[in-house]
Amino acid sequence: MEKTPYPYEFLWKQLELFYKEVRKKKYKSLLDKYLFNKELRNKVEKLKDKKTGRNYEGGLLERTASTLSIALCIYDNYPEIDIDLILTAGIMDLMCKTFSKKECYQRLKEYPELLPFLFIKKRKKPSLELTVYDGILKLDRKIFEKLKR
Repeated sequence: MEKTPYPYEFLWKQLELFYKEVRKKKYKSLLDKYLFNKELRNKVEKLKDKKTGRNYEGGLLERTASTLSIALCIYDNYPEIDIDLILTAGIMDLMCKTFSKKECYQRLKEYPELLPFLFIKKRKKPSLELTVYDGILKLDRKIFEKLKR
């Protein structure tokens, strides 16, 4: 496959729905800078996701939509989880793939709680949200691998 089977408009609408779920103003304003930037969106649409086997154009966008959908389902059962943090980290992980790691770090250094989601070296003791996020990524990878067979 050369390109995601999902229309980009559909995948972006999904991410916009996740954005609407974010209640914390500081995360909303951060996401405003990146999620609605047309130039960044065009770059994101070209990104492949080699880690999960979505090694085709739009694969990373597709994976992000999938994992954040799972995150909301988990949140329905565990409302104690900081869903704003998980949704923001997931979207920013996607958007940061359009920058170098150093540039991404510079853009997010004012959000130290997001850094462990994007930079493994910044992890000390995993938070509940980080544990959930990592578990969602693994679950999505396993489901996608099984579906490919």
